[in-house]
Amino acid sequence: MDDRKLKDRIRDEWGKLKTLSWKARLAYVWDYYKLQMVIIVVIILAINLGFTIYHNLQIDTLLYVYMVNCNTYYVDPDELVEDYTEYLGGIGDKEEISMDTSVLLDEEDYSTSYANQMKFTAVISAQMADVVLMDEENFEEYAGWSYFFDLREVLTEEQLEQWSDLLVYMENEDGESAPYAINLTDAPKLQEYDVYPDTSTVYGGVIVNGVNVDATSEFFDWLFSE
Repeated sequence: MDDRKLKDRIRDEWGKLKTLSWKARLAYVWDYYKLQMVIIVVIILAINLGFTIYHNLQIDTLLYVYMVNCNTYYVDPDELVEDYTEYLGGIGDKEEISMDTSVLLDEEDYSTSYANQMKFTAVISAQMADVVLMDEENFEEYAGWSYFFDLREVLTEEQLEQWSDLLVYMENEDGESAPYAINLTDAPKLQEYDVYPDTSTVYGGVIVNGVNVDATSEFFDWLFSE
């Protein structure tokens, strides 16, 4: 298939998908592309698993953070890591903090968004995400699929009281309401590094299968520090 035909096909497919809800989109994609999806996911998971096993033998990752749909092209994750490391008072030579700003879930560019969604799903499945920051719309979609912890199980009593006005209650797929997100739109560190566009409402949550859940509350403290 030449480039023109491929572009036309992607455009046609995206035209169909834009009229559907998120769940209907996923069902459509699964019905028509399940074999390709399975192959892609298996390959990504195999690569991630191999990398994770090798990497974990060398380095202990203290926290995995994903900042989805941020100003990815000019936010420097190394600068954020350096600031957070200094806040912690330093870390060991064989320890690291991972902050990823590369994932874009963009409805206007389906081909790119689809690839990133597959990558992000694989990352979560491989337990390589602890904290996720997202725009409001995408966060609510993932919260509906029970991806996030009830923050009352993660934050301290002091934090829950301090940020009570910022806790965002949502219903999961079972109809249960809980504070799955904290509104980070005005968090000083995100503002300082211009991590998200001014028009974005930014939510943060903790992934239910994260391996460093105990370290997440301190990360939120850093976000609100000045």
